[in-house]
Amino acid sequence: MKRLIALGISIGVLAGLFTWVALSITSVGSWTAPLVVWIGFAAWAVFYAAGAGVPGLTKTLASTASGVLWGWLILWAATKVSAGSAAVLGLFVALAAFGMCVQAAWGPLAFIPGAFVGAAAYFGNQGIFWATLVSLVVGALLAFASEKFADVIEKALPMRGAAAHPAAAATGTETVG
Repeated sequence: MKRLIALGISIGVLAGLFTWVALSITSVGSWTAPLVVWIGFAAWAVFYAAGAGVPGLTKTLASTASGVLWGWLILWAATKVSAGSAAVLGLFVALAAFGMCVQAAWGPLAFIPGAFVGAAAYFGNQGIFWATLVSLVVGALLAFASEKFADVIEKALPMRGAAAHPAAAATGTETVG
């Protein structure tokens, strides 16, 4: 089976289950909406963009979590200095953007887009820290699981065509059927 087909099956199944579970859970104790689907999907994308595997998972978890922290710091600092000032908020965004770039000198934070996705998710989720962070972590872990599940699918279902027919592989033609 071709890798993209295996990934499509794996990601489709896990993304569907994630959506169903996330939308079915409205609260855990006093905590409302613990999983945000689009944030989980954003982390999923970061995982594959960061190269997948254990290194991609490490970069995804560290960089997106740092982005959430940068987002929190931006809002905290802006409210302490001047509530409602667009100029002050812009200044703190500029400083945090600089920080999200230079932190990439440290290996686990070496994926700058992950930090920006984490901050954007925090802002997009109206500054709800824990639901944002948990959704990013769950999305990254599901992405890692989808890669491993695709490996299982790919090995379990042999590829048809050139790989299944040595003569076709030798001539560069693929058989149908």
